[in-house]
Amino acid sequence: MVTAHFFIPWGLVENSRKSKQRRNKYSDSIHIQGFQKFGYELIRILFYGYLFFVKLQTINSNKTMKRRRFLSSCASIGAGAYLSSFLTGCSQNKSQSIRRYSLCVSTGVLDQNPDLFDVIAESGITDAWLAGWLNGYWYYPVERIEFWRKRFLEKGIAAHILNVPLGHPADLSASKAGSALGIEGEIPNITPKHWKKKTTSNGTLYSGVSIHPPIVEENIEAMKRAKGIGFKKVFLDDDYRLGIYPGMVGGCFCPEHKQEFLAKYGYNENAWNDLLDNIKQREITDTLYSWVNYTCDRLSAAYKQMQSAVPDIQLGIMVMYMGAEKSGIRLADYKGSLMRVGEMMFGDDSFGRVKGKTDELFSSLFHRRYVAPELAFSETTAYPPENLSAKNLAAKLNVSLLSDVRNTMFMSGLTTFPPEYWSTLSPAMKKSADLHAKIAGQKPSGPFKHYWGEASRFISTDKPNSLFLASGVPFEVTDVLSEDGWTFLSEFDARSVMEGKLKNRGTKLIHNKAEYKDVTAMKYVPETMDDIFSFKREIISSLTNVPYVEEDLPIACAWYPSINSMLLWNLSETPEKLTIVYGDKRFNVDVEGLNAEVILLS
Repeated sequence: MVTAHFFIPWGLVENSRKSKQRRNKYSDSIHIQGFQKFGYELIRILFYGYLFFVKLQTINSNKTMKRRRFLSSCASIGAGAYLSSFLTGCSQNKSQSIRRYSLCVSTGVLDQNPDLFDVIAESGITDAWLAGWLNGYWYYPVERIEFWRKRFLEKGIAAHILNVPLGHPADLSASKAGSALGIEGEIPNITPKHWKKKTTSNGTLYSGVSIHPPIVEENIEAMKRAKGIGFKKVFLDDDYRLGIYPGMVGGCFCPEHKQEFLAKYGYNENAWNDLLDNIKQREITDTLYSWVNYTCDRLSAAYKQMQSAVPDIQLGIMVMYMGAEKSGIRLADYKGSLMRVGEMMFGDDSFGRVKGKTDELFSSLFHRRYVAPELAFSETTAYPPENLSAKNLAAKLNVSLLSDVRNTMFMSGLTTFPPEYWSTLSPAMKKSADLHAKIAGQKPSGPFKHYWGEASRFISTDKPNSLFLASGVPFEVTDVLSEDGWTFLSEFDARSVMEGKLKNRGTKLIHNKAEYKDVTAMKYVPETMDDIFSFKREIISSLTNVPYVEEDLPIACAWYPSINSMLLWNLSETPEKLTIVYGDKRFNVDVEGLNAEVILLS
């Protein structure tokens, strides 16, 4: 898709966008036919023709305009570009409204790379998120943030800001604290000296990811300054959490927080020692349960205080990979807010594996339980940028597609993707948006169940049993154990079944822990593709009313019965010829490597 960009007042762009959203709200029930559609498109042609005339007048009157800018302007509003838009018409409007594409970018990178802005403007990016208040500092001059905000708005690209509110974690006991945000010697690696540092459960000091006065107050001041610049959306980024890394029971164990916790719950010193032992052993006890909730209360209260202090700002949080209560993130507390779902596979060495893809998809599906699709943002990250190839970065778009995450957020630290990546990303973005328009809002159904229970959220190592997502059998997401199908349990939920804490409701339980293989309440299926496919062949005769991929190939698929369609994601790098079996029907489909397709089952 080629989109024409004009230098027109942002209010006009906003009004046009809102009007388009209102039209698209009813696009499924109102079908514009014949002359009605022609008349609508004719009005659009006349409107954009007028803008083209105004643009030419501006160009003619501006004698100092650079030749490159003139050519770029003409190209962006050329007749061929609009003809492409006209021919695809309403379907493009719908896909554009369903899927938006954001890019996190720093003003420093924009200042240092003069051609980058034009690349972004022509890439299909709809929203720019400028790096703002990081680790307690306005590292980039506010004047440059204001300048680039205006430049993006002039191009018709929405501009927002993201802050790193609590500081990215940095180990202060190391001989040299590593760069927390990606550029050694440029961005302050640690939070300001007057911010009290975090104490972990083993006594290690860290910069970042803790809440002591005056952190919340300074965040509020930063948000007010962002509002003064003109920003209306702020992401609390990288990440909004109190755990240093996935799989860690978080919180600050400093003397002040220790005493506050003991007093709040009426515990004594022995209870504190028990808590530290519970954390080491990863055991859910009343004391550990209280600590995790205490930590969640602190993080949620800070968020509410910031939001209420600047109600005109729409606030959002970036959630770490598999982020949940153990990291201080009680996800249910943020319903109604913007939320970046947690992803982690930032390089080819991790995302290039099938298991890396299914782990990332598992985390995204889990977080989508707590956020509406329109408010959900991806963490489509490559870090360092060159560590993830363009084809794998484009493949990450399918995580959002299968999760019905409507906003893709590209990120690469404070550096930028290689410019040549966009020749791969832009067409992939267009295709993903078109596919998303077909399945948006649909609820996937399937016999394989995705489940991440309380034990996993509170004490686990955040290693999901996810490879079943590549089986070629449709899955669905459950927040409680299902009454049917096969539910794949991760280690700590399986342990809860063993301990009698997690009660089955009828589903067949599958786990991947060899030490539990003799437990009759659950079936042991090792987490390898060979074992997953072997299990698939065992149960395939029972899938008479469920479509599935016949071949033993790593395919993630979602089935949408209400629209009689399947979404297939080929997790291999090679193109595959697939056979969909649905009762007595068979459908053949070709899917390119790492690509997705939507198949109508009729």
